[in-house]
Amino acid sequence: MNKQQLGTKLTLDALGVSVRVGTFDERLIVQKSIYLAKAAGHDCGHFFRWYLRGPYSPELTRDVFSIKAEKLAGLDESARWKLDDKSVQRLKRVKGLIPAGDKATKAHRLELLASVHFLVDRRQVPAADVAALVALLAKYGKDFSESEVSDALRELRSNELLPN
Repeated sequence: MNKQQLGTKLTLDALGVSVRVGTFDERLIVQKSIYLAKAAGHDCGHFFRWYLRGPYSPELTRDVFSIKAEKLAGLDESARWKLDDKSVQRLKRVKGLIPAGDKATKAHRLELLASVHFLVDRRQVPAADVAALVALLAKYGKDFSESEVSDALRELRSNELLPN
């Protein structure tokens, strides 16, 4: 496991997110969780760009498949390492954003949060203009309501992932 993969594995463990890649929702949960960790200031070294379901990192996908393969082969080195206290505190904010429930519920909510953050952070639309944000998300094929987007903005702000 290289350093980036090790950091990714430790981050997922701290977030309570399984390194599961068998279904699309599992892969989406991993992608959006790591994206939100980066938004909180905990960068595992992956570059994200917009793709069909919001922010996406092909490198992260490769890393997670490698982590999973090493784990299955009994080569998981992560137990010997731990995150520093500052990283753990940052990740607690992100962990609070991950909803309880089934995979589909988690995937939907994390896609909303990560997509809203990405578009606001990249200055595609002002955070104060919820209607414009909903319209842009719709342009990208996302069917999130104004109340969902408003709630996402509130949660991102209250967890210090966006400025107030």
